[in-house]
Amino acid sequence: MDASAVDPSARDLPWSGLRALRALAEQRTMTAAATSLGYTTGAVSHQLAGLARAVGTEVVRPHGRGVALTEAGLALAERAETLLAAQRDALDSARAASGDASGTVRVGAFATVAASLLPQLVADLAVSFPRITLVGIELTVDDVAGAVRRGDVDLGLGLDYPGAPIPRLPGTVLRPLRTERFELVSAPASDLPSRLHLADVADQAWILPPLPTHYGAAVRGACRAAGFEPRAAHEVNDTSTTLALVAQGLGVTLATPIMLRLRPAHDLRTTSLLDLVEREIVLLEPSTAPRRPAVDAVARTIDAAVHGTGRPYTVAL
Repeated sequence: MDASAVDPSARDLPWSGLRALRALAEQRTMTAAATSLGYTTGAVSHQLAGLARAVGTEVVRPHGRGVALTEAGLALAERAETLLAAQRDALDSARAASGDASGTVRVGAFATVAASLLPQLVADLAVSFPRITLVGIELTVDDVAGAVRRGDVDLGLGLDYPGAPIPRLPGTVLRPLRTERFELVSAPASDLPSRLHLADVADQAWILPPLPTHYGAAVRGACRAAGFEPRAAHEVNDTSTTLALVAQGLGVTLATPIMLRLRPAHDLRTTSLLDLVEREIVLLEPSTAPRRPAVDAVARTIDAAVHGTGRPYTVAL
């Protein structure tokens, strides 16, 4: 058969264009799609143009101040996930066939884990698996599952709150690693007892995480379950800043023992809660198999670090 007579569209679909199309279908705007992919809007537009050339028809069209998917784009977007998953499966199978724990593994995590756990993982892997290069990618808690599903990262570290669960997405598996129980934290000079119910501090000023965050929703949910709305003296997203404000007597907050490692013990007073308020550190993994030995090695190293069975570690969540 004359190679020039073969329609190139079925064999030349650009993977980057498919990822851009899927991101646009999910995020609705070019700006949001570009942000989710870590590209500029110009780069995403270029990728979509390349996809349109391969398909032989436009996949997006102008719509108001933005763009919308054409009928062809919608049809292709419905199949993009299957095509991209097949690509990942093929690559993972080829890499797994070597049986060698080597290469680059991308781990997505939100800021405080990226700043604290990843350096320890790099050190542990350098000893046990020196041929693995770990690359940490900072993500919001909400986007960890999506990044794993899209293949942007090989593994993701997240937090799962009972009242504000991390998204469960097709193509991903969520594995709980460690359950943490919250304590009430106040200034050293506070006269709070060693054990109490949340309702006992309903009249206290609170240092609260912002409401849009999972942590913020979880703290407020726990207080509401105890019958009150916490009064915010300050709203702070950073755990170190929150604990510093508490240490100055400006309010109380909820924190886990791991979070408290960010501040010297003598700077804070901790009170055990009679209410059960907890969360889980979770590992998000792709559900495809087989996967590379390097990814398995990193997953095992993360598990050991979080459970404290590996080398010493510090996690600041």
